[in-house]
Amino acid sequence: MSTAEYNNIFDFKGTNKDSKDIISIIQEFLKSEKSILRIDFSNVSFDYQVREILVNAIGQYLLNEARSGQYKKTPLVVFIDEAHQFLNKSISDEYFTAKPLNAFEKISKEARKYGLFLCISTQMPRDIPLGTLSQMGTFIVHRLINEQDKKAVEAAASTANKNSLAFLPSLGEGEALVLGVDFPMPLTLKIDMPTSTPNSQTPKLKSRK
Repeated sequence: MSTAEYNNIFDFKGTNKDSKDIISIIQEFLKSEKSILRIDFSNVSFDYQVREILVNAIGQYLLNEARSGQYKKTPLVVFIDEAHQFLNKSISDEYFTAKPLNAFEKISKEARKYGLFLCISTQMPRDIPLGTLSQMGTFIVHRLINEQDKKAVEAAASTANKNSLAFLPSLGEGEALVLGVDFPMPLTLKIDMPTSTPNSQTPKLKSRK
């Protein structure tokens, strides 16, 4: 609680008087006519598991609100990008290991009936808890090479089989395999290139003369 990394986010010392807390921002968003609220964690420190704790705290707040019936009339969908960074985590050091940070695993298992839905995106399905993956109704699976990733999808998706997953390593850019309870058999699709894309190309290595 005395570290700068935690105080910048949770303001234990009460010094960030001019900052608006995230709960107020979420509440204002839900009362507005806006359809998307994007929370950026790029400036949150990687040290001391601050990111994982912050994301889990937000998830626990949303779960508590859902249990109280806040989203029954106006359902809420939560998207988590790079989900392997935040799910299946626990707080630990050389002295103790605390309970796992499992707010979003609880959301995946019980929150649909309350109107709170979860959509996760990850490049590493093997790092997502099987209990969370198995609750996903639809999978859009892009190219996967790692055998453990393919096994994780196969174990979680009821319609997946080794024959369909065998094509995953050969999928091209924008191609995906769609699996789920609403699809009697896996479907292969080609996703159109979006009009606005981030610059995510791998930098090219050049030799110096």
